[in-house]
Amino acid sequence: MLIGVNVTSPDTLELACALRDSGHVDFVEVLIDGFAHLDPKEFRRTVGDLPVGCHIMLSRFLDPDRARLDHYLDLVNRWRADCGLLYVSDHIAHFSHNGQPLSLALEVDYRAWQPVIDSVRAWQEELGTVLAVENFPSQAPCDIPQARAYAELVEATGCEVLMDVSNAVVAELNTGQPAAAWAEVPGVGRRFHLAGYSPSPTSDSLIIDSHDSPVSDDTLDLVTLFAGRAAPDATLVVERDANHDLDEWRTDLDRTRAAVVAARRLHQPRRA
Repeated sequence: MLIGVNVTSPDTLELACALRDSGHVDFVEVLIDGFAHLDPKEFRRTVGDLPVGCHIMLSRFLDPDRARLDHYLDLVNRWRADCGLLYVSDHIAHFSHNGQPLSLALEVDYRAWQPVIDSVRAWQEELGTVLAVENFPSQAPCDIPQARAYAELVEATGCEVLMDVSNAVVAELNTGQPAAAWAEVPGVGRRFHLAGYSPSPTSDSLIIDSHDSPVSDDTLDLVTLFAGRAAPDATLVVERDANHDLDEWRTDLDRTRAAVVAARRLHQPRRA
């Protein structure tokens, strides 16, 4: 299993290079939205021989706009040609409603799942690769468990799940749906994320996927569970999107690597 960090901007690229130099990361995941204006060849020169994964935030492929999708297709193709990409991943969420942008991503209705299946199939075909789609940090319960819906999606489209372990923990804390149920979902086993979470500033009873705090023990326990079933070429990203404290990030990486080692599935040693 390769362990890496997310790179969302030129500033976090500098931090990622520091983590590379200290031997903490085996690869980086680029948030392609944050580098649309930069030459991927320059990114490759900066990270050296580190493998690169690709994460998309705002393709909005569930509410498609042809010009937007073409923009992202061009981005992915250029980055694939110049950097080589371990994978391409995206989000299942709505970012607008009745044509108006939303301030926060909106979870889909798993009771109306067929349009999502159709959209994932179409977007995956356009990208020309197996698409990894991320699970959502649910805030409210639904009659249909998210894990069950994703199992149906994988079966119907051949996509894989970008298993955000901390999102599953957040969803369990907010809705009661067991995070461990994801271990039985087809398509879980090659692509993983994790990050810190925290209480919402508006309600202590609501947990949000904040990406600004240390990874929890509950998340790391699940990492060991998933790592024990992971594919040999699996990747895991330890995310920080705010509060970029380099020492805290190193600690999260060390604790995550220990959780993977506990599952005896660390196939890639730390870089020297």
